[in-house]
Amino acid sequence: MRAARAALVAAAGLLLSLPLSAGQLRRALYDAAETLGVNRIQSLEFEARGKYFQFTQAPAPELPWPPFTVEGYVATLDYARGAVHAKYHRVQVQEPGRDRPQAEATMDQYAAAGVSWNLAPGPVAIPTNLAERNAELWASPQGFLKAAIANNASVRSDKQGMAVEFKLGKFRYLGVVGPGGRVLYVRTFMDSPVLGDTPIEWRYSEYRSFPTDSGDVLFPTHIERRVAGLPWYDLTVSDLRIITAKPLAVPPEVAADPAPSVSKVEATLLAPGVYFLGGTSHNSVAVEQTDGIVIVEAPLNEERSVAVMAKVRGLFPGRKIRRVINTHAHFDHAGGLRAYAAAGVTVVTQERNAAYYVRAWREPRTLNPDVLARTKRKPRFETFATNLKFDDAAHPIEIHCIEGSGHNDAFALVYLPSEKILIEADAWTPTPPGAMPPATVNPLWMNLYRNVERLKLDVQRIAPLHGAVQGVDAFRAALKL
Repeated sequence: MRAARAALVAAAGLLLSLPLSAGQLRRALYDAAETLGVNRIQSLEFEARGKYFQFTQAPAPELPWPPFTVEGYVATLDYARGAVHAKYHRVQVQEPGRDRPQAEATMDQYAAAGVSWNLAPGPVAIPTNLAERNAELWASPQGFLKAAIANNASVRSDKQGMAVEFKLGKFRYLGVVGPGGRVLYVRTFMDSPVLGDTPIEWRYSEYRSFPTDSGDVLFPTHIERRVAGLPWYDLTVSDLRIITAKPLAVPPEVAADPAPSVSKVEATLLAPGVYFLGGTSHNSVAVEQTDGIVIVEAPLNEERSVAVMAKVRGLFPGRKIRRVINTHAHFDHAGGLRAYAAAGVTVVTQERNAAYYVRAWREPRTLNPDVLARTKRKPRFETFATNLKFDDAAHPIEIHCIEGSGHNDAFALVYLPSEKILIEADAWTPTPPGAMPPATVNPLWMNLYRNVERLKLDVQRIAPLHGAVQGVDAFRAALKL
């Protein structure tokens, strides 16, 4: 059997080195599937270790996604049921000159039956990750060839072998199959509220034959995954098993609400003309000024921003929303900005962030066209280098860059001097009620404290953009001051 398979691999390599007709290319696709054992593999599992890079959380707009080391990566790919499960432990790399808290977690990620969720430790629906996890399944070497044949892929000659292209729902896949039936490269797209149609690429190399109970299976020992042109995963595969995967049962709480809405907005009056807007994992603040309303932060996505704007218009009838202030370019805090831009609201942000948004917002948005893409309205930006003030008789607003934070290099806080309220995102996230505080003080918290002292801000309350409003004493207690 091994000799026959070796002969098949050699024949496929010779075939792809010659000019091919459409029929020969089609035959070569089936030969590649035979070489990789596609028909006899309904599900497989592989183990790996390496690095993960946290998409959406770059420490500056121009920098790559931050790195983590990865151990114990086990991925189960169930082609028969269209399900995927990946579990691994990750530890953030402490980059020189960047003072971060120690961040590590065991990730336990699932997708099945058109639903995506994590165990963290209980089930949490993650609908935004469904496209990514489906792509992980169908961009794997065996999955790609299986899906290509099932979806009548087009095949053409490529300098590396043959280019194979097909559509799966609204997602288009393009891959390159090289000599010996080895899938070398796969590219598809997923939607991002910041980047629009975001390319995901897999690069496979260093194939070897893994012995399994079902016979030897060719699989890459080096998997590189890139997103938006930047490294995302870099894995070295140590083992492969052909398994009969057990069905993944969607947890009842996830099945009941697979795509939780973020449109619930709870308004809390902080002072006359100032409202704290919560109701989900990410908050905003609305401030009434003489010339209109200023909203601090546009997190998550268009759905959230539309809901916040509607709530603010109800709180301030007849008043126009003039500006939205963005604290930094992490996608969970910037994903709703385009909705404001589409409504004619000026986006206020640090100049490096604005330059990034201008570039990112030019990308195509065919998978999920938002309001700005449909209206083609030109966004308006108001930028600052280190600080900016909006004077007002009742509610002046100050914006200051947070210096020296390990979290982000283009990072701002907002201060309301009349109310003595500090508005900040991620620089301090209060420990939830009932949870144990960290054993050591988070360096991001101390950095925020030093910036408040440097700026001589008289802070009495803090409106965090994660968590509930706190008195300054709670902040000082968290710092053990």
